[in-house]
Amino acid sequence: MSQPLESLDRLLRGPVRWRKSAPDPNGKRRRSSLADDLQTIARVTARTPEVMVRISGKAKGAKHVEEHLRYITRNGELTAEDESGRLVIGRRMVKETAAAWMEGSALNRRRNSRDTVNIVLSMPPGTDRDKLLDAARQFGRETFGDCYSYLLVRHDDTDHPHCHLTVRSLGFAGQRLNPKRDDLQAWRVAFASACRQRGIAAEATPRRVRGVVRKPKKQAVLHADKAKRSSVQRAKVREALMAVTRSNEAASKFDQSVTGMQLQTRKDWKQLADDLARSTAEAGPSLARQIHQFLARIPAPETERMQLQKQLRQHLQQQKDQDHANPERTV
Repeated sequence: MSQPLESLDRLLRGPVRWRKSAPDPNGKRRRSSLADDLQTIARVTARTPEVMVRISGKAKGAKHVEEHLRYITRNGELTAEDESGRLVIGRRMVKETAAAWMEGSALNRRRNSRDTVNIVLSMPPGTDRDKLLDAARQFGRETFGDCYSYLLVRHDDTDHPHCHLTVRSLGFAGQRLNPKRDDLQAWRVAFASACRQRGIAAEATPRRVRGVVRKPKKQAVLHADKAKRSSVQRAKVREALMAVTRSNEAASKFDQSVTGMQLQTRKDWKQLADDLARSTAEAGPSLARQIHQFLARIPAPETERMQLQKQLRQHLQQQKDQDHANPERTV
């Protein structure tokens, strides 16, 4: 296994290509070694907990910025720290920080420019909270510290240990922070690495690699679903019902694309397992067996729309069966 495997490369680097490391002096991005990639595969197939790095929102304008900083510090009751390690304590320092961030905010500002990028860093229940804060501290310093101001606060009010990292959008050199999808994945990789350096089992792989099709719902949608007032969910159910009642309607292009991508991912996993089983590497056969066990637990590739349609078909079939069993009900 002296050469990188094509299936391994597709699993870890396609179709989303994120920046896993800093460029080398010649301007070319370094690629991880085969050994590093296999360690990642071992963690993924062992179902190592995935880090969560989520952009929770943005603040626009002086009032909103101050309100958000007051929120993450619980109105100054929680201690925050900035990019230089300075502690921000109390309502007065929070207010002063918000005011300082808004100075010169008009620089390179468009009409809809955000003044902050609000990030949540989280791990599953049971994670050491002090180690998580240290990892978040390293992540903030290495990812943003040289270019942007930020405040970092740890919250202990839920079972999931998490930190709020609010980054000022306007950088020291006048550049503006405008994260893209690849940036978010790069942040996940960096945060997972910081966690592992502190003994926290953590990984940061794309959903498709883990066989996960459906995106997690946004916080606002979750709250609306819980309160049974989600117009989005009602619209999805209506759309699914229309598709089910039209028996000849083909699957959507999106569903076909997702299903096809997941089938290819499964082929890549199987190919990788076969290659490892034939390899002379000491850990090859055991890792191949671990991949097969992992594949056996991956659920069928279903989008949310496909799952809704499946549930509706089952419900309609149950109604038909009941009508046949009790014909007087249909009279």
